[in-house]
Amino acid sequence: MTLDTAPAVLNRSAWEDVFKGYEIVGVAIRDRTTLQTVARQSMPPDAASHLLDGQIATRVATIFLDGPSEDNVGFRELKGMTHPRIGVSRAPFHEGVLVASMDRDGDTYPAGGGLDGPWEKVDAGHWPGIQRLRSLGNQTYAVALARRLYKRTGVGRWDLVEGIPMSSDEGELRSAGFRDLDGFSETDLYAVGGHGDVWHFDGREWRQMGFPTNEQLATVTCAGDGNVYITSEGGTLWVGPQSTWRELEKGGSSVLWNDTRWFDGKLWLASDYQLRVWNGREIAVPEHEGKPVLASGHMDAHDGLLVVADLWSVSTFDGREWRKVVVPYAD
Repeated sequence: MTLDTAPAVLNRSAWEDVFKGYEIVGVAIRDRTTLQTVARQSMPPDAASHLLDGQIATRVATIFLDGPSEDNVGFRELKGMTHPRIGVSRAPFHEGVLVASMDRDGDTYPAGGGLDGPWEKVDAGHWPGIQRLRSLGNQTYAVALARRLYKRTGVGRWDLVEGIPMSSDEGELRSAGFRDLDGFSETDLYAVGGHGDVWHFDGREWRQMGFPTNEQLATVTCAGDGNVYITSEGGTLWVGPQSTWRELEKGGSSVLWNDTRWFDGKLWLASDYQLRVWNGREIAVPEHEGKPVLASGHMDAHDGLLVVADLWSVSTFDGREWRKVVVPYAD
């Protein structure tokens, strides 16, 4: 990756305190100078196989990009987190981080902005199966299985978004969404997931949109060019909106895209193995100063900043320069 020659934001001491022995599984941007990560204790597969997922140690960290090197990161341990998902909360509630657990209550921990807990329950006792925490404007949504969306309407309060019918048919339960949510505004939202399950909210009602495949859907992005981009099984990319979808490129990957974001006039796509951009003709390796940008993992974009995080490193791009934030230091 072409990066500036400056050292990483986190020095060796900070990395050893926070990230050594842990793997980064999620990243989010609070604002242009503040990043949030969630990491889990690294262990051999045979050791992990003897534990429940909630027994694996979880750390949520806050990285201050403009802070002094001796004090630019903080973290806390969270216990009992199952397949944690990270997101952020914005005004008017509190400006901080949210970490959700895929458990029976949708336990979610708020921190920062004057909060350090207590735990919030997205849907107590109903196994929401939270797939993603998504911030749209000043609102945060929990995107969940079985076509459930929850909106955070206050500190400690999550309301089920009404108007999306759910059949009791077992076959439909297996094929229904959701995995991702995006919108041009609060009255123009798209939710996708399941097998070709696409829904649109026009400010009055939610309606299921026709989609040309029953492939598993992974992400949706309402882009700055006015288009809606959806990714599906194998990394295939589609463009809409509503029921006018057409395939842009057939993917050849064995995994789904983790995240897609519109940044710097381009659609960016990140998976466990690669970072790509849609350049209007094809899904290509991004370049910077004539050299390929080699990155992968999870991604977010907000406030003029793009962040990409794999298991061991974090980098940002402001449209001009790439910057190393976290790197694994050699022993």
